Amino acid sequence: MGTVRAWAKARGYDYEFIDDSLFDRVPAWFREKVAGQKCPMADYARLAVARELLARGYERTVWLDADLLVFAPDNLTVDVTDSFSYCYEVWLGRDKQGLLKAMTHVNNAITVFVKGNKGQTYLDFFIDAAERTALSLDVVPKIAISTQFLTLLRQALPFHLLMNVGLFSPLVLADLAGGTSRVLPAYGAALRQPLACANLCASIVGETKHGVVITDAMCDTVVQKCLESKGEIVNRFVNASVAAR
Repeated sequence: MGTVRAWAKARGYDYEFIDDSLFDRVPAWFREKVAGQKCPMADYARLAVARELLARGYERTVWLDADLLVFAPDNLTVDVTDSFSYCYEVWLGRDKQGLLKAMTHVNNAITVFVKGNKGQTYLDFFIDAAERTALSLDVVPKIAISTQFLTLLRQALPFHLLMNVGLFSPLVLADLAGGTSRVLPAYGAALRQPLACANLCASIVGETKHGVVITDAMCDTVVQKCLESKGEIVNRFVNASVAAR
């Protein structure tokens, strides 16, 4: 979060940290419907925060996840002028045969809303969609109103995406922490631009995915290496793949 504070200060933005009071914005029925899962509650609450801030007179609101690391701050721009923006996502996993597979989605690790009729209309739409989605499902998956919904929506409604926001899956985290290059070339080849920042997937710390146990120590090591290299530990593979296209 320190990297986000520093980035906001350098850009001349007001910065506001929100602790667990964030969840006070979530209706009781929604909490019950999602069985108290923090991810969907945070997905809903960030929209409520954006509505509050725009009502206070801000021209633009920018939400950044608590586990998002900014390692190339000069390259992270959110000069969105057309109502709203989310993030382009590459998730590197394995298929049923165990082969590497890069899947592209849309996520809300950084969420931008712009003041104005269009921005407010879309913000109201996303809040309504979150409520309708929760109401319609017997069991609400962790990413039902974020990645799952946004990815499907963009197939029908093209909208602006921030292209240089990474998502480090367990395979990528393990490669970065271990100083290896088993999967990074495949990850870099799927990215559209060199990364300015990345979500470290702290919500799955303690879980095992694709044979990788995600730990706090692993994430700490990745943070250190990304900051020391200003992201080059990842971007050297992106630059090579982009240049070859």
